[in-house]
Amino acid sequence: MRKWDSGREPKCDKQSVGCPKIYLPVCGTDGITYSNECMLCMENRKRQTPVLIRAGGSC
Repeated sequence: MRKWDSGREPKCDKQSVGCPKIYLPVCGTDGITYSNECMLCMENRKRQTPVLIRAGGSC
């Protein structure tokens, strides 16, 4: 099983160029805590990775 196989798809705005500075942490399926869902989306675009949301809150 790949590390990104279990989790929910993040809700990413395809046109977004920046993220709000709101701290609502999410735990990615890569084991990294992102400060919010938008930040996870931005990292996915930057790294071209399929990281999903494992859970709300810190990992």
